This record gives sequence, C-alpha cells and structure tokens, in this order.
Amino acid sequence: MRKPIVIGVLLVGVAAVVVGIPGVTKQVQTAYAAWQDGRLQDHLSTRNFRRWWHKIRYGGDESVPRASLNSSPVPATPSCPQTSFTPPKLIDPRSPKDFGARGNGTTDDTKAFQAAVDAGDVLVPAGTYLLNHTVVVTASNRHIQCEPGVTLKKTVRADSNMFNYEGPSTGNSLVGCNFVGANPTRVRDWENPGHYDIPVQTNGAVDNFVLAGNSFRDFFGQSMFQTEGQGGGTGAVLVFNSFANCPLYGIALVGSVNGRIAYNLADNCRMGPENNDATQDSGGNVLECNRMVNGGNITGGSNGEGGVDYSRNVVRHNVLDGGYMQISPPERGKAARYIDNTCNDCGTE
Repeated sequence: MRKPIVIGVLLVGVAAVVVGIPGVTKQVQTAYAAWQDGRLQDHLSTRNFRRWWHKIRYGGDESVPRASLNSSPVPATPSCPQTSFTPPKLIDPRSPKDFGARGNGTTDDTKAFQAAVDAGDVLVPAGTYLLNHTVVVTASNRHIQCEPGVTLKKTVRADSNMFNYEGPSTGNSLVGCNFVGANPTRVRDWENPGHYDIPVQTNGAVDNFVLAGNSFRDFFGQSMFQTEGQGGGTGAVLVFNSFANCPLYGIALVGSVNGRIAYNLADNCRMGPENNDATQDSGGNVLECNRMVNGGNITGGSNGEGGVDYSRNVVRHNVLDGGYMQISPPERGKAARYIDNTCNDCGTE
C-alpha cells in the first residue's frame, strides 16, 4: 500500500476517534458558528480554551455544575456559612400537565404554564417543557417549583422573555428549574432580535422576589435574570443559582434596592446593579459569597447616565477565578463598597 494512502487511512481513523470524544464535535460546530458571526478570535481565547478542555474532560454541557439548594459554590467560612436554602412552601400546587402541558420538548407548553400559574402555586414534574412565548405572573405570593429532571427550554431567538413578573406584587418565587436557551455559541448582537431574550424578569415594584436553585445557560438576552423599572422592587433574594454562557449578565439589578445576591455560581457571566440613569433607585444591595469562574465580572454598580449613587451597595466575600471586579463608578457617580473579596488570576477596573 502506498505511503500517502496509509497516511490518509490513519488520519480518517484518528478523526473518527476524536469526533467520538464528548464535546469535540460540538466545539467544532461552535467554532464555525463563531467564525460566521465574526467572533472567532474571541472564541479561540485562552479562557475559552480552558472551558473547552474542561468540557471534554468532564463531559459536554454538564461541565458547569447545576445549581442546587444544598450545595454552596464557595467553601463554608465564618463569612459565608450558609450551605443550603429552604424555599417557600407550596400551597395546594397544580401541575402544568393538568392544563395540557406535554413536557416532550417539542410541543409549546406556554399556554399550559400560564393556566397553571393563573390557578395558583405550581409544581412542575420531570420533563422538558418548550416555552417559546411569555408566561406573565401578576398575582402576589405565587410560587413555582421544579422537581428534579425538569428543563425549561426555548428554541427561538426573539425579544420575548420566558417569565415576566409584573408589579405591584410581592412574595413570589421561582425555584429549582433548569433553563436552556438557543444561544450555545454566546452570540452578542443587540441589533437583531434577542436583546430581551431573558428567562426571568421582574417589572416595576415586584417586592421580596425569590429566585433560588435555578440553572441558566445559552440565552441571547442581556441578562438571565433582571429587575426593571424606575422603582424596580425591594428585597429580592437571588441565591444558589448557576449561570453560564451569558452574552452579558447572569443577574442584573436595575432600579432595585435591598436585594441579596449570594451563593451563586457564574461561568463567564457578569453580576450586579446597573441602572440606566440617576432617576432609578439603588442601594442596600448586598452581593456576597458568589463564585465567578472563567471570566466575567462582579460589580456593586456600574454605568448609568447622570451619575448614579451606588455607595450603599456592598460587595463582599466573593471569589473570582479569572475575570475582573468592576469597582469604578459611572461618571459623576459614587462607587459601591468592596470588602474582603478574593481575586485569583483576575483584575480590577
């Protein structure tokens, strides 16, 4: 057999073996998509190479641990002692399947979820639920909780959130769900539909909202969770969630006060307050005991026209592995307070 033929056969064999390694085929497809989007240089960065290797070693999309109500992303210390979170109790919960949800990943179950939420508290049984439209929650003290094995999936790129909580309302919660969007290559393009492809958003005076134990990844929107409004609510509790592959924010507090962002894991995502302008409220927000990995950043307040006062926000006891801590306030604004944060292979800005 001729030498070129032998080499060709060997190369084909090696290619077949490599494609069989978990994550390799997807990474080739992702790199091609990044090239098509003009982001190949960013995709081939050292940071993304580390993420790619971690995916190969630990298995595809599950390289980032999913959120858990009983697992803290930071080691327990006197400053970060909490190791679990008890969610609000469900009262006579209904299942979306009672209202026609299929949970097969292909039939759109938005209307069934809306009907279940309108009826009362909701307990979602295992399954993959396609929600390509918006579920709107206007009532107070409405609790949604997912059982193990639930994925809430969106397969379209559109300016429509999955869950909108409208104010005035209080005491709502969303717990234990796995959210997956349609943006695995982390495309960031605000000129086309997708800027408000946000899984969960509160609008206006939504007070004492609880977001706990949820996993988010692969959406087009500017954030995975966001508050919004001139008065964007008070007392939000955002704990034990995980965020991955964010075009920008995992958690964005806009016009919110007295919130707690704690014990969250963010993979290449940003977290913190960012008001649009000085007329929106900010203050009393505490960001503590979060872990940032593979880039991204955490801030007690950035941006905002007219000089936003972030000085009553506190960022403390967070661990950053890569990325940076954004401490500089907007022009004519006031910076938050930063206390005892750990910065490994990262910087400040």
